[in-house]
Amino acid sequence: MNLPSHYLSSTIGETENQVGLNGSTPTNDPIFIFGSARSGTSLLSRIVGAHPRIAIPFESHLYNTFYPWLKFYGDLSLAKNRERLVDDILSTEVMQDWMPRPERQQILEAIECFDFHGVVAALMNTWTHAQGKQRWGEKTPWHVFYWSEILEAFPNAKIIHIVRDGRDAALSWQQARFGPKHMYLLARRWVHYLDVIEQVRTAVDSTAFFELRYEDLLANPETVARQICHFLGEEFSPEMLAFYTNDAPYPTDKQNQTNLTKPILATNTEKWRTEMTQRELRIFEAVAGDVLTRYRYPRQLDRAEVFQFESLWICYIEHPLRKLFAMLKNRKGHIDGLRRLKIYLRLRLGL
Repeated sequence: MNLPSHYLSSTIGETENQVGLNGSTPTNDPIFIFGSARSGTSLLSRIVGAHPRIAIPFESHLYNTFYPWLKFYGDLSLAKNRERLVDDILSTEVMQDWMPRPERQQILEAIECFDFHGVVAALMNTWTHAQGKQRWGEKTPWHVFYWSEILEAFPNAKIIHIVRDGRDAALSWQQARFGPKHMYLLARRWVHYLDVIEQVRTAVDSTAFFELRYEDLLANPETVARQICHFLGEEFSPEMLAFYTNDAPYPTDKQNQTNLTKPILATNTEKWRTEMTQRELRIFEAVAGDVLTRYRYPRQLDRAEVFQFESLWICYIEHPLRKLFAMLKNRKGHIDGLRRLKIYLRLRLGL
């Protein structure tokens, strides 16, 4: 496959006709930040969300949680059904983490389109206006799997995709409280995510899709921030690079929280060279080597292979045991899961 055509080096030339440059009125189109888990989406959202016009809250998980359940809410043109949906959204664990908390009545009054997307827009708009800002962005990695529904509802959306060396992303994800716990599964998830991103890239106009590499952001943060602003049709603001001074809580895992309170860590790359075992490296590159090459990350091994028996052993013995141990320690995940289960059971039982 050819290299992606919308990398940083080409973005300025492709977006010179964007509204909002050179002092003209900027666009208010929503912004969706996509990126596989542990690829720098939190850092990117904090940088973009530090812009004086743009507000990006903590992850919402609106589409991956509620979109599959819409049939249980009935006709959303009825006020009682919209109220039930909004109440359920606000009761989830992730919404408890938004600061300031979204206001129920403000959301209900702001709904202009009586469908799920209208509820999403009302929630995002009211929270954005509460920050004294004019434009909203959203960052939930799993929303990429609902990209067609999102773009149908928000045809003027701007998509920013951040990609990171999958070996570093996998190492970080392996230590997180959520997600796979074995390099084989981590590599497969990374590949699947980027395959979906290729679908998005093909489906949208080039002026609506901006892609950057995590490593480039760390090495040249101001340059990349300026290119993002150019793409969005916004003026660059130095406040974006002071994102770490924002004391609003961002309830990600402990290590991620710590990093987000510091200036950009330029050396936070290629950790896989010292932290991956030879077996982990072999497994990852066997599964994801072609995708590493596609995104210009050189492979370390000339040949890497996972044997069939080994893959079965990983999927049915190694990974389940590691996952079970990780789940036992994931208290926040337990709370979130129980809240969602309670909502789902109530919907299914018609209560």
